[in-house]
Amino acid sequence: MTESVWFGKPKSGGGQHPGLSRELIVRKAVEMLDEHGLGALSMRKLAAQLGAAPMSLYWHVPTKDALLELALDHPFSELEPVDEGVTWDVAARGLMHSMRMIALRHPWWVKLVGSYMTVGPNAVAMADGMLKVMRDAGMSVVEASRSSSALSSFVIGFVGAEVNFNANGAVDQIDVSKLHSLYAEKFPYYAETMAEAELWSVDKQFDFGLECVVAGIRASVGALR
Repeated sequence: MTESVWFGKPKSGGGQHPGLSRELIVRKAVEMLDEHGLGALSMRKLAAQLGAAPMSLYWHVPTKDALLELALDHPFSELEPVDEGVTWDVAARGLMHSMRMIALRHPWWVKLVGSYMTVGPNAVAMADGMLKVMRDAGMSVVEASRSSSALSSFVIGFVGAEVNFNANGAVDQIDVSKLHSLYAEKFPYYAETMAEAELWSVDKQFDFGLECVVAGIRASVGALR
C-alpha cells in the first residue's frame, strides 16, 4: 500500500488553475460518484466538470487513488457527533445507525472502505469520539479499540451487502413462495423462515445484529459487567 495522501500536501506554484482547490476537487468528485458510481469517475471527466485542464488537477491531487482516498473521508463529515454525557452503548447505536445511512446515501463509499486508509480528519474525529465514550465507561485502550472495530466492521459488512442488493434489485426479485417450495422438504428449517415477514425487514435485521454486537461487547469487557 502506498503512503496515505493525508501525509502529503498539494503542490504550490504557477501550474495551478485559478480558483481550483483540493476541497473543490473532492466535493465535485463526491458529486460524480454519487450520481454515476466508481466506474464512471476519471480525472479527465472530473476536470471537464470543473472547467479545468486535466493536468491542473494533479497540482492538488497526485493520483486518482489519492482522490478516492480523499473522497472516502468526505462522507464521514456527515456523521452526527457523539453527544457529551451519553453512555457508550447509546453513542454506539447512534453512530452506527448514522454510518449506515451514510453508506446508503453514498453507495460507492462502502466499496472503498478497506481499499484505502481511513486516516482522514473526518474519519479520525468519528473514531476519537467513539473511543472517548468507551474509555470514559472504563474500557482499556485495547478494549475500546477492539469494541469500536467490532461495531464498525458489523456495519460495513451488513451495509455492503445491503448496497449490493439495492443496486441489483435482488430483494424485489425474490419469490418467497418458490423458495419455500424448492427447499421445504430437504431444508425445512430454512424454508420455514420464508413465512416470517419480519425477517424481510432490513431495518429490523440491522437493529438485531447491532444489539448482538453491543451485548457481546458488554459481556466481554469486565468494566461493563
